[in-house]
Amino acid sequence: MKFKGKSFIAIVLTPETPSDAWFAELDRIISRTPGFFIDRPIILDVRGRKMPIEELEELLAGLAERSIRVMGIDGVSGTRLKPGMPPSFGGGRLASDVEVPDPQPGTSGEAEEDKPEAPKAKGTQASAGNGKNGKTEGASDEPIRVATGPAPDGQSIVITEPVRSGQSVMHPAGDVTILGSVSSGAEVIAGGSIHVYGALRGRALAGVSGNDNARIFCTKLDAELVSINGLYQIADDFSGDVLSKAAQIRFENEKLIFEPLA
Repeated sequence: MKFKGKSFIAIVLTPETPSDAWFAELDRIISRTPGFFIDRPIILDVRGRKMPIEELEELLAGLAERSIRVMGIDGVSGTRLKPGMPPSFGGGRLASDVEVPDPQPGTSGEAEEDKPEAPKAKGTQASAGNGKNGKTEGASDEPIRVATGPAPDGQSIVITEPVRSGQSVMHPAGDVTILGSVSSGAEVIAGGSIHVYGALRGRALAGVSGNDNARIFCTKLDAELVSINGLYQIADDFSGDVLSKAAQIRFENEKLIFEPLA
């Protein structure tokens, strides 16, 4: 038996008081970018706060109501946690800030000068078992890039440069086309289809707005994870006839179908 490591960029959420205002800000982010927290590892950081376990339970319940699934809690001893709670989690290396995307023009009724500044969620490097070598390819120290436009809803965006490790491209309203490769540790999230004119080595999540007609196309399939409309598959389960080849992935009868491209 061999144990391997795999690196992930996890979003670290640090709750603030009053909690109602903090949750209201989360709701605002989710309303304007529905795919922001989809399939992302989330760490809840409560270090330095003497939080009663009952308050922590309420906090986790509020996040669960928003489909934000916490993979670990930093700052609480595992002996205090109740059964069913995420495990105590620590030791991550702080990474770049995750920039919360701005809403597209005309999607908010707030005047620009009255709009509160969008919060930043910290990123941290987290590792888990059953994966590839823990060193990410082409690791980048730049802030994670999130692209949401300026294309109108339902239209595509085009990224003219490679997406490097630790970067994220998000467009929950339409298709995303990458004129280059997607490195290991990077991710592309689209409400429609994803087209990668290069090697796909990171994560590709298509149809995140509930579109099961979305597809994923790439000229070389070496992805860590692919997903269409919430149904995902990791690299270990890919069909051997499409690995490292031009391929398309589609959703059919609650399954992901992998097909080579001629």
